[in-house]
Amino acid sequence: MEEKMKEHKDDLDDELVDPDWEPSPEDFKFETIDEEEQTPKDNNRKRWVKVISIVIAVMLVFQVVGVFFSTFSIDAISFLQTSYRLSQQDDVKQYKQAVVTVQGERSRGTGFAISADGLIVTNHHVIQDQEKIMVGFYQGDLFEGKVISSYPDIDIAFLQVEGSNLPYLPLSDQGGMKNENIYVIGNPLTWTQIANEGAILDTTDVTVISAPIYRGNSGSPVINMNGEVVAVVYAKRRTTEYGGKSVGLAVPIEKVLETLP
Repeated sequence: MEEKMKEHKDDLDDELVDPDWEPSPEDFKFETIDEEEQTPKDNNRKRWVKVISIVIAVMLVFQVVGVFFSTFSIDAISFLQTSYRLSQQDDVKQYKQAVVTVQGERSRGTGFAISADGLIVTNHHVIQDQEKIMVGFYQGDLFEGKVISSYPDIDIAFLQVEGSNLPYLPLSDQGGMKNENIYVIGNPLTWTQIANEGAILDTTDVTVISAPIYRGNSGSPVINMNGEVVAVVYAKRRTTEYGGKSVGLAVPIEKVLETLP
């Protein structure tokens, strides 16, 4: 009996360990399932994954569109059209030469030259706490600006750049009058050298204007029809006094003249 069991064990060992046996390529293939053999559960899972992917994609599109319209509103597109029209005028072309971009490490605003040797007017809050200030002119000339004086109480600051024969705007010796037509040139939102028009709504304490004002317009000159600066933009405000519309606020030129270096 023991001899027979030993023979059977030897036969089994021969079957399990065959020195001449090699695996075929088919032995490494994964078992595939035909589409017909897929269960309804698998199909439902794929359908839900597809639906969720589409929903996420639509949400991302709406988010991008929302950001776009919050930055570039219908009003903003309208003032671009107005700027293009005004920029065809010879007088506005000349005014734009003197309007500059005032760029700090963490701020960006507008300013304008008031002398050929590079005296610049802007807002105090545009240059506040900025260690380095760059001033860019219309034709691409770039200068480093040095703060000469700054007046937080009226939000006016004066910069000096090292230049000569620079284009500049003359200052009026008195503020604008109510209902007087004006131009405003500045760097709103992501654009530069945008010209717009409006009228002076009030001159009590501050100059209130109807021209559209956006972030980046701080320091923009308010120019009368004689080409003289009558005020300097510093903010905007929405008030029921003017039908709930947004209006621009500007420092009257008299206050600027009082602090002129």
